[in-house]
Amino acid sequence: MPIADDRSASLQRDPDWDPGEHDAVPDRMQQMRQMRAECPVSYTARGPGYWTLLRHGDVTTAALDTQTFGNAGAPRHGVALPPLEVDPPLHREYRTLLNPFFMPKRVQALEPRIRSIADNLIGPLVVRGTADLAKELSYPLPVLTLCALLDLPEGGWADVKYQSEESLLIESHEPEEVARARAAHARLMEYAHELVADRLARPRVPTEDITSALLAARVGGNPIPPDTAAGMLRLLISAGHNSTTSGFGNALLYLAQHPDAQQRLRENPAEIPTAVEELLRYETPVQSMPRYLHKDVTLNGRELLAGERVDLMYGSANRDAAVFEQPEECLIHRKPNRHVAFGHGIHTCLGAPIARMEMRVGLERLLAQCRSFRVAGEIVRPAYHRLGVESLPAILER
Repeated sequence: MPIADDRSASLQRDPDWDPGEHDAVPDRMQQMRQMRAECPVSYTARGPGYWTLLRHGDVTTAALDTQTFGNAGAPRHGVALPPLEVDPPLHREYRTLLNPFFMPKRVQALEPRIRSIADNLIGPLVVRGTADLAKELSYPLPVLTLCALLDLPEGGWADVKYQSEESLLIESHEPEEVARARAAHARLMEYAHELVADRLARPRVPTEDITSALLAARVGGNPIPPDTAAGMLRLLISAGHNSTTSGFGNALLYLAQHPDAQQRLRENPAEIPTAVEELLRYETPVQSMPRYLHKDVTLNGRELLAGERVDLMYGSANRDAAVFEQPEECLIHRKPNRHVAFGHGIHTCLGAPIARMEMRVGLERLLAQCRSFRVAGEIVRPAYHRLGVESLPAILER
């Protein structure tokens, strides 16, 4: 694990910006636009301090250079959760075990169930005519999809969602919030251990069940210990829906505020997949992800030292004018679209195919079941580093 050496630990750097300075999304986007132009490799004093890369080219280059920019620098909850928090070559072994469950045929086989779940959620909202499209649609749909993927009881989805949200507070600078995050992580680990214990007692076909596949697999020639398997499942239990909740919420908010775009997709549902890609680019759910330097590197005239943290600013890269025409505009017909909303390189989001399918199906079913939906109350959005919607009161017309 790379740690800050004596040079970086003792070095006092002057901060260039704070990516979490602005709560209002437009202000944050304006700040990132300014930093891309003036200081694309910048330092923030937020927390322990770290570097940020803001341009698309720098972000994608760093994401591909795993020998310099590692992902195993500082496990958020003390113990690394593979495959996200490990580096090559170990990363590849763990990722290879999970890949088959996220291939196109698997996603396609899951779609009818997700469509049914979406209809069950949307139908009552349309009949009622009012809804909180965040709390009643973009929050439950991804968690219920996760339950279908891992064969978890659907009745516990609300607690899974709550604990997953709480666990995201781990990077807070408030001791009380960090304590809540650690408690939530412990509860999610309980879920994961219960799943492992069930499969150990009642094995299933490894090619059909993720948990059974992990318990039957070998990494480095050795069986995966149950604790490690539980850690991998804990990562899936949380990461398997949080970013999709945010991405779907952002899409619903944009369409609720832009009736022309909403109607275009209603009349042309074949365009929804293209629109999903643009909505993910325009308001990227996970604004940044950390890396840790394995060696010194100089970028844009700045000297970054081994052991230091570097955040890849995906949300900023996705608005880089060097790559995207009219980057500050949401063009739902945009093609091609080289966004990095799901990351880039070996750590590209494993669940991206399922997330795309969920967002597409959710939008298809909502647009098909109502003539229009529009904002009808105060919108609540989360603090940095996420970009989503916590509350979206809406009126739906049949």
